[in-house]
Amino acid sequence: MEPKRRLPVLKAPMEEGSEDPVRPPWQWVGFGTVAIFAVWLPLSWLATAVAARLGTTPGGQLAGVVLLAVSLGLSALAGGYLVGRWGAAGVGVREAALAGLSTALIAVALAWRGGVLLEALFSVVIAVPPAALGGRLGLRRRARGL
Repeated sequence: MEPKRRLPVLKAPMEEGSEDPVRPPWQWVGFGTVAIFAVWLPLSWLATAVAARLGTTPGGQLAGVVLLAVSLGLSALAGGYLVGRWGAAGVGVREAALAGLSTALIAVALAWRGGVLLEALFSVVIAVPPAALGGRLGLRRRARGL
């Protein structure tokens, strides 16, 4: 009796010592973008709630804007860290910064519909550097194996 003939199976390339396929860098940009939005949503809600408590005085409005900017920066840092720490080989600061940029561009597109485009353009300046910093911190952590 002849042995069974099996069809060749194309397997995705695997990382050494891992059962998961290696993901292309653009997928890590998407993961970082989703992570930034996932962290930004509750932080911006909290910042909005605090700003509402501060009132509608000019100082209270400025504090609200600052709180929203800080929430975006912290979210970008967290998303960039995720990309840098758990990204595949060759994924790092560039992909983390691109995740911050894509998040900011989505925010600009959403704000454009609301008519506050000029203010929304600042989100690019607020999101990209912390995302890149988070990617760098994640890469350092990955290099240490922690």
